[in-house]
Amino acid sequence: MTDSYADGAPERDSQSNTSENQQGEGITARLIPVLVPALLLLASLILPGFMFHAGQRGSLPGLGPGAWPGAVLAALAVFSAIWLAIEIWGFAKSRKSASLSAPHDEDVYHYGKAIIGIVLVIAFGWLLPVLGFPLATMLFLFIWCLYGGLRNPLVMLLVPGIGTVALLWVFMGLALMPLSRGMGPFEGFTIALLQLIGIY
Repeated sequence: MTDSYADGAPERDSQSNTSENQQGEGITARLIPVLVPALLLLASLILPGFMFHAGQRGSLPGLGPGAWPGAVLAALAVFSAIWLAIEIWGFAKSRKSASLSAPHDEDVYHYGKAIIGIVLVIAFGWLLPVLGFPLATMLFLFIWCLYGGLRNPLVMLLVPGIGTVALLWVFMGLALMPLSRGMGPFEGFTIALLQLIGIY
């Protein structure tokens, strides 16, 4: 009896250690989804201190160059706080987080399409100083919609047109960012377009 008990003791100790390790790993796995939104929230609260302040702009019209990143950081802070609250609630209820889980996708991932998409983004950046922001953006949006499978002519015209005008107003009209106007005849087109939509 004594020998049998002594032989079973190490096995029980091993099982106990394994169980404790699994519990520790489980807590760590549940803490990671809490730390991610917490770090994002912290960053969104700290980064505005390194940005331009509205008081430094004097009497210039418009929202200023710090308006766009400031709005993005404010939105990031709000959504990070909501995400953090959801994760803390799930952690308190001992529920497994699904926010950082990979989605189940039955389709095969096409690396070729991903590479072409990256090439399109690089080409957009390369053509930006040559064509100017309006033409480069319209061309990029048109090719992106075509590449994404859109074939409706009306949609193919409206999405690049409305998208470009909206981005021009956000960045040049409100944030007063000096985006590229292009070279030669492309610069003339950009100036005419900006005058037409009321930015100049």
